[in-house]
Amino acid sequence: MMVNRKWSLRAARLAGAAALTATGCVYRTPPAGYLPEPSAGFDARTTALLAPPPAPKMAPPTPPAGEPGKGPRAFELPPGFPGTEMPPVRPPRLTKDTPPADRLKLVREAYPEAVPVGAVEAPAGAPLTLADLQQTARTNSPVLRRATADVGVAYGQMIQAGLHPNPTLGYEADQVTPGPHPPANNAGQQGGFVNQLIKFPGKLSLAQAVARFDYINAYVAVRKSEMDVSTAVRSNYFQVQLAQKGIEVNTALVTMADEVYQLQLRQVAAGEAAGYEPLQLYAQAVQARNALALAKANYRSNWRQLAAALGQPDMTPVALGGSVDLAPPAVDAAAARIRVAEAHTDILTARNRLLQAQTNLRLQRLNRVPDIATNLVVQYDNLARLNQFNLQVGLPMPVFDRNQGNIRSAEAQIASNTAALTATENDLVSRLADALGRYESNRIAATNYREKVLPALTQVYQGVIRRYQQEPGDVPGGKVSFNDIVVAQQNLVQALQNYLTALTAQWQAVVDVGNLLQTDELYFTPPAPRPEGNEKK
Repeated sequence: MMVNRKWSLRAARLAGAAALTATGCVYRTPPAGYLPEPSAGFDARTTALLAPPPAPKMAPPTPPAGEPGKGPRAFELPPGFPGTEMPPVRPPRLTKDTPPADRLKLVREAYPEAVPVGAVEAPAGAPLTLADLQQTARTNSPVLRRATADVGVAYGQMIQAGLHPNPTLGYEADQVTPGPHPPANNAGQQGGFVNQLIKFPGKLSLAQAVARFDYINAYVAVRKSEMDVSTAVRSNYFQVQLAQKGIEVNTALVTMADEVYQLQLRQVAAGEAAGYEPLQLYAQAVQARNALALAKANYRSNWRQLAAALGQPDMTPVALGGSVDLAPPAVDAAAARIRVAEAHTDILTARNRLLQAQTNLRLQRLNRVPDIATNLVVQYDNLARLNQFNLQVGLPMPVFDRNQGNIRSAEAQIASNTAALTATENDLVSRLADALGRYESNRIAATNYREKVLPALTQVYQGVIRRYQQEPGDVPGGKVSFNDIVVAQQNLVQALQNYLTALTAQWQAVVDVGNLLQTDELYFTPPAPRPEGNEKK
C-alpha cells in the first residue's frame, strides 16, 4: 500500500507539472521584463581582502617571576598591540647652556606636529527656514506625486466596479437548407440577437461601495505620504543643524587641545615635564581632530539626505535658519494620545478597511441571488416570409455554488480587520510611549547640560587657567598643577560631547512625536475641548 501511494503521488505530481507546462504556466525561459543580475557568490574577494596577514614569528613571552608587577616582562603589552613597534620616547638632550629659544625649537622638532585645521566655512546664500524646506519638498517630492496618482487609480477602479455588463450583439441564421434547386435550397431564418446579463438590484451599488473605501484610503495615503515627506525633511533639517553645531564645537575643542599640547611642550623645554607627557596631549589633539572630521562627514552626509528628501538631490549646501539650542516644544502626553487615536492615518486606514469588509460581507450575501440572463432574437423567415421574435430568460439555480466560500471569507476578513485595528492602536500607543520617553529624558538632559553643567565646567576651566597663570604648581609655592588644567579641559570636552548627544536624541524624539501626531506643526497645540452637548447633536 505504501508503494502504491508513493507511485500515485508521483504520478499526480508529474501529471500536474505536465498540465501546467501545456497551459503555459511554467516558463522554460524567464518572461520579458527587468531581471536582476545573476549571482556568482557573495563576498569572496572581500573575504580575501579582510584576511589578516600572517603574524610574525616571535619568541614566546617569558612569564613573570615572583610577585605580580615585578617579573622580567611585567606590564608589557601583548605583541601586535598598536604602537608596540614604535621606539621608546627620546626627548632632545638639553643642557643648562642651551638657549631658551633653541630649547623650544628642539622640543617641537622632536615631537609630532599638530596639523592646524582650516577655518569653518559657512554655507553661502540666504538662510532657508524649515518652512521653506517643507514647501520645496511639497513641490518636488516624487513620493507625493505618486500618492496623488494612486488616488486616480482608485477612482477609476471605483467607477469600474459599478458599471453594468455590456450587451452582446450578434448575427444568427437558423434552418438554412443548402441544395441545387428550390425549394430544397432555403435561406431559412436570418436575423440578429442581443444578449444581456441583468444584475440583481443592489449588487453593483454594493460593489462600488466596496471599491469606494479603497478610493477613500487613497486620500488617506496622500496625507500619510505628506507626513512621511515632512518627517524626512524635519529629521534631516535637525541633523544638518546638529552636524553644523558639532563642527563649531569640535573646532573649538581642537584649538583647546592644541593650546594645552603646546603648553606641555614648553614645559618639556623648561625641564618641568617628563619626555613622554606631551604624547598624551598629542593623542588628545588627534582625537579632537577625529571628532571634527566625523562632524564634517556627518554634515555632508546629512545635507545630501536632506536634499534627497526635498526632491533635489543635486542641491548645494546653503545656510539653514533656526537654532537647535532653543527649548523644544512642550508635549502633553494625554492630548498626544487622543490625537493619535483620532487622527493618525494608520488608524483611519484600518477603520476604513473594517467598514469595507463589513460592506463586502453584505455584497457576498447578496451574490447568492443569481443574475438574470436574457437573449432576444429578431429574425426573418425566408420560407414563410414572416418576421419572428424569440426571447430567452435564464436564471442559474444555486444548487452547488451558493457563494458560501466568499461569504465565509468575508466574515473572516471582518474578524481579521477588527484585530488589525486593535493591533494598530496598540502599536501606535507603544511607539508614542517610546518617543515621549526619549523626548522627556533627553530634553531634561540637554537642558541641564546647557543651563547648568556646561556653564559650571566652563567657569571651572577658566578659573583653573587663571589660577595656573598666577600660581603655577611647577614653581615653589604654586597651588595649581598642569594636570589640573588637563583634567578640567577633559571634563569640559566630555560634557560638550554629551550635550551634543543629548541634543541630537532630543530633536529626533521631537520629530518622532510629530510624526505620530501627524500635525502640520512640530510645536503641537492640544485640541480645544468640545463644547458640551455636541455629542448629542
